[in-house]
Amino acid sequence: MLTDYKQKNWIKLICLIIIQSTILLILLLPLELFGQNTIPKAIENTNIDNIETKYSESEQDKRITIGTIKEYAEVISIFLEVIIIILLAKTVKDFAELAKVSKLQTEVRFRPWVGPHGGIEFMRSDNDNKQYFIKIKNFGEIPASNVTAISIVADSVPKKDFLSTVTKNNFFDSKNKENNVDKFSIGPLLPGMEKRYWVFIKEAMIKNAKEGTSDLFISFYFSYDFAGGKSGYGMISKFDKNTDTFVHIDMWID
Repeated sequence: MLTDYKQKNWIKLICLIIIQSTILLILLLPLELFGQNTIPKAIENTNIDNIETKYSESEQDKRITIGTIKEYAEVISIFLEVIIIILLAKTVKDFAELAKVSKLQTEVRFRPWVGPHGGIEFMRSDNDNKQYFIKIKNFGEIPASNVTAISIVADSVPKKDFLSTVTKNNFFDSKNKENNVDKFSIGPLLPGMEKRYWVFIKEAMIKNAKEGTSDLFISFYFSYDFAGGKSGYGMISKFDKNTDTFVHIDMWID
């Protein structure tokens, strides 16, 4: 789409060049060509005494014709110049929009986009815990470095600002670990690369969610670095006792 947009602007420039060339040809055209310095055929059939009179009348007609042609040429050139000004203004405006589109494309396209690829899937049971995993993928065209995953398992909806605080301030103590807050360094992700992040949930929490005595929520936050700065993707899912799966309920990008 961007290539077609550029082609249209080049076509407009070519049209402007053609119009300008036409104006120059009109203004620089030798006006003498419109009135040749030849004696009208009528002179051949007249006597010598009438030649001078008829030649004077021909010169006068010639001057009138040249003056008329000059006037028409000036009027045409004015109209063409107005058209050129309008087309130039339009072209400048289009190129300004093209610059904005190119800048936006550079900011959005040429950077990594890290996020989940699919939902939360059950893997296996491990003693008193159930192990789940989620796939993480770099959907962008630029590698992402220092990818870090944070997960929170709770019976209430975790707050988004808490996830951001843990990520930015590296705030991670024993109390957070007791509250089922986990942090793991995934490492770099190349374009199109996919990795798995494991989450362990206590059997008791799953049982209570199935019985309906409490809710069960799990939140993920993936932070990563790239040349343009630091970014992140967050999501919150809720356990559905009817399908025995986690349903996505919210997401955001930092």
